[in-house]
Amino acid sequence: MLLARSLPMLVLALVGDVQARPAEGRSSAAVSAGAAAPKREVAAPAPAGTAPSNRSSATAPARVAPKTTPPADSARARSRATAPASELPAPAPSEATAPAPSGPAGPPPRNPAPDTSWAQPAEVSAPARNEAPDDAAWESFPGATAVPRAEEAATLPRLPEVPPLVPVDDAAIPTPQPAAPVVTRPPPVPNRVSLLGARTVGEGGLAAGLSLGFPTVSARVAVGVLRRLDVLAGVDSAYGLMNELRLGARWMVFDGGPRWSLGVAVEGSHAFFLRPASVEDRGARYLSGRRNWNVQPGIVGNFQLRGARAPRLFLDVRYLLTLDTEPIQGVPLGGLPPDVELSSAFPIRVGAEVPVSEKTSYAVTLGGDIRTRPDEADFMPVISFGVVTGF
Repeated sequence: MLLARSLPMLVLALVGDVQARPAEGRSSAAVSAGAAAPKREVAAPAPAGTAPSNRSSATAPARVAPKTTPPADSARARSRATAPASELPAPAPSEATAPAPSGPAGPPPRNPAPDTSWAQPAEVSAPARNEAPDDAAWESFPGATAVPRAEEAATLPRLPEVPPLVPVDDAAIPTPQPAAPVVTRPPPVPNRVSLLGARTVGEGGLAAGLSLGFPTVSARVAVGVLRRLDVLAGVDSAYGLMNELRLGARWMVFDGGPRWSLGVAVEGSHAFFLRPASVEDRGARYLSGRRNWNVQPGIVGNFQLRGARAPRLFLDVRYLLTLDTEPIQGVPLGGLPPDVELSSAFPIRVGAEVPVSEKTSYAVTLGGDIRTRPDEADFMPVISFGVVTGF
């Protein structure tokens, strides 16, 4: 079967060899002439599918460099021209003269010749100078969506309007902070500790206070004996010129609840003076109004405003009875003075205790002494600031 297929091909090769020998001289001359003559510029046809341009200017064909015969090829051509016809190889049958095989095509050759059509020159269209660019060629792209016309757009469903997106700076967005735990504090405990009013400290209670002012500085302590009865003790000093020890009691007669109370108080004291009365002229006796022995009964009361830490106002009205055991005779030729001389005065005090905690308060006292002795001032003002606390 293979012999029958190759027999026609062998006959055609022999016929072609006989026809190529008379034209051997002409072919060698043509080869030498073709090597010397330059190639003519040929414009390659435009590739299929390319639309012709409407530009007014002609397209410039690309130039093709002339082919030069390598030295080896030229030597081979010269040898062919000088060699006898019997020694020349048979030319390969061309595609135009070779008849088509009658039988089925055989398998492709093992090493086919490479396709060099890509190296052939092609026609490239160049835009004319100062020509307006074709915007449609840039804007059209595969898969572009056609925009509907006014008539077609009217039938389309209307989409809801979406507000434009506004860029937000991440640094401007506050970082959420964890919620602070809510601390529930108990309600404040009312302050019921009073040292300058009528309210007692209660059985087993203890209150103390210290005040600084004019004309004396004082320290006092109240100890609760019964619910309505306190024992008072204290020390007053005219900054060293006079020192007085005091002892007394306070009884709360009317208890109006946590806001007001009314009671009575009495105190007795003994004063020690730095200088004797005979050499003293408007000294500690004149300023304080005290003498060697003193008794002060009186009425005390207090009233507290609404609130656990509201100020507590107080009133203290006393009668001061003094016993002077060192009297002097101020009138010439008046005779000997008595052994004990009595005198009286009316001390009046008003003020407020301002609570700052459950048991501590600030105290402010204003007032004065109304006196009846002829050798003393009719009124002596009194002012003091202090603190009161309970234990």
